[in-house]
Amino acid sequence: MAKSDDAAVPGARTLVLMRHAEAFPAPHGDLGRASDLSRPLTPSGRRKAGQRGTQLREIGFHPDLVLISPAIRSSETYTALGPFPAAPPPTIVQEAGLYESGPDSILDIIRLIPDKFNNIIVIGHNPDLYHLTLDLAGRAIDDPDKSVLIRGFPTASIASFRIHGHWHDLAAKRATLSLVLCA
Repeated sequence: MAKSDDAAVPGARTLVLMRHAEAFPAPHGDLGRASDLSRPLTPSGRRKAGQRGTQLREIGFHPDLVLISPAIRSSETYTALGPFPAAPPPTIVQEAGLYESGPDSILDIIRLIPDKFNNIIVIGHNPDLYHLTLDLAGRAIDDPDKSVLIRGFPTASIASFRIHGHWHDLAAKRATLSLVLCA
């Protein structure tokens, strides 16, 4: 008996969670949302994001979907990663729910992704991405190569997961932490 496309279990997928690279602080005394959203990357942030892009290309990661928060520093981080040789180019979506929304909201956004996308990068902010990373990683942070996550998720950090199954089923038991790039 043939299964429908919706019922078929897809092959392994890749989910990359990335905290934006280092950004300039908001002008002194300006703690407003608009000021925070307009903070650009520092020169060292651009360099670090470029290094992360090189590292992602070296492991063969080529996104077909890019989700970025509405903050300038997130879109600049993606641009600074450099080009990913892929055809067709990735779909880029600015997602308001990636800014100050909480890890559960980010997970809900990811669960809504259509199965036609296999390699996704989400560029957002702490503490939300860090908490989502820890939730998905589970006991994997006990691995010496991944235990760096215990110390936090600094700017330009990356956690890459292999996802087994549909995006709408994403949970810790269906995600395997495969790579951590911090510091």
